[in-house]
Amino acid sequence: MPEDRIAKLSQRFKTHALGRKPASNRNRERHSLYLDSELVARLDKTYRELNHKLYPKNVSKSAFLETLIENGLDHLAELEEFLSEASESGETAE
Repeated sequence: MPEDRIAKLSQRFKTHALGRKPASNRNRERHSLYLDSELVARLDKTYRELNHKLYPKNVSKSAFLETLIENGLDHLAELEEFLSEASESGETAE
């Protein structure tokens, strides 16, 4: 009898081992990135300054960051050149 109880209790963990199915189809997800703290402070400051300039309009921080990333991806050739030069001079951190 106690073995049945333990088997039933352990059953619930088997379904979670594969991961839960998403409850809804979201096009945004939370991701964790380790970024340079000075860069994050610069991003925060720039975001606040931009929001101040655009007042009374308001831009969400996620839209601001997504726009920066998309713009960088749209100009990938320039980024490749910059990153190549920075890596040769040893300026990039891993």
